[in-house]
Amino acid sequence: MDTHVTIADTADGYRLVRDAEPFFIRGAVGNRFLERLASAGGNSIRAGVADLDRAHALGLTVLANLPFGKPRWGFDYTDRGAVARQLDELRGMVQAVKDHPALLMWAIGNELEIRTTPEQRAPLWRAVNEAAQMIHGVDGRHPVLTPVGCDYRHLLWEIDDLCPALDAIGINAYQDMLTLPEDLRQLRWTRPYVVTEFGPRGHWQVIKTPWGMPIEDSSTQKAEFYRRAYEHAVQNRPRCLGAYVFHWSYHHEKTHTWYGMFLEDGSPTECVDLMQFLWTGSYPSNRCPRIHDMWVQQENGFTQRVYAVLPARTRVQAHVQASDPDGDVWSARWELRPDVADNPNVGGDREEPVQPIADAIADTAEGWAEVHMPEQEGKYRLFVYVHDPKGSAATANMPVLLK
Repeated sequence: MDTHVTIADTADGYRLVRDAEPFFIRGAVGNRFLERLASAGGNSIRAGVADLDRAHALGLTVLANLPFGKPRWGFDYTDRGAVARQLDELRGMVQAVKDHPALLMWAIGNELEIRTTPEQRAPLWRAVNEAAQMIHGVDGRHPVLTPVGCDYRHLLWEIDDLCPALDAIGINAYQDMLTLPEDLRQLRWTRPYVVTEFGPRGHWQVIKTPWGMPIEDSSTQKAEFYRRAYEHAVQNRPRCLGAYVFHWSYHHEKTHTWYGMFLEDGSPTECVDLMQFLWTGSYPSNRCPRIHDMWVQQENGFTQRVYAVLPARTRVQAHVQASDPDGDVWSARWELRPDVADNPNVGGDREEPVQPIADAIADTAEGWAEVHMPEQEGKYRLFVYVHDPKGSAATANMPVLLK
């Protein structure tokens, strides 16, 4: 049986209503580790229509992503023939799954505005509005939004003017979560919003090394930021319908640890624990380890934190200071990889991961490792992974320049 989802404008603010019951989105972006998401108190995923059946089997709903051409990839919204063909394709997708019981809302594209000019965006937003009108005509039982990125401050007035058929706006925010409600008030945005992505501070929002590499927060620092972000921009905000945390999986973007809440081996990090607490009020029975500090020490005793500048072919001792909330004995694993965090791709466009450098880690003991730096000068990144015996993890890394 299909569901009926509406957005109600109440005296206390906007509310998502699903089959006559209030529904606040406790969501995650991705289609992996969904059993863990459901057990952690999550109730929705932002994913493709192919994930509807699996989500439904776990009691989850889906903000269904609909593909929409991006101007930065060459789609021309002044080409009315191309726009009409795209609209027909979307109509078929919507018609095929509109009655699925896991369907919550529709999301038209994602960050379509990246690297566009105002002249490109006017026909783009008109096409988004046409798509929203079409969806309402085919499926009158599920709201429609489009997600925009961190440039929302410069875009919302355009969308408000050109996209009246949208039921809400989706906002992907990172560092901006700490100002999002104030920004929307200043912009006089009066419609509801869904945080369609939020996560750690973005690679474009952090301090960089002198050679231009972004400095990534540890998983412990990320968890603290997730907490501040969620409490400020999502909880008790009358225009907010809920949020999707990014990224409920492992994911390579600038590094293989920056945005993923899990490691490649499936180990959860502290952000997973934190979201369970925010959703349910309770942490899991086993908590993830925490990293407090990381540094390298040269043979002459010189210590470097945050980032390191070292001679090629040198040997250093790398150290990590960590703890486990449950008192479990933790262990550390180390890797040295080429640093590709200056990859210019944007908006989640695919990036190729890099592999660890063989034989770079020569010896390890509790909390430290001997690292043999390569002969080739250049940019590298030293990673540490702290594990407890029950499969939970913490991670941190340090950019390294070999000269």
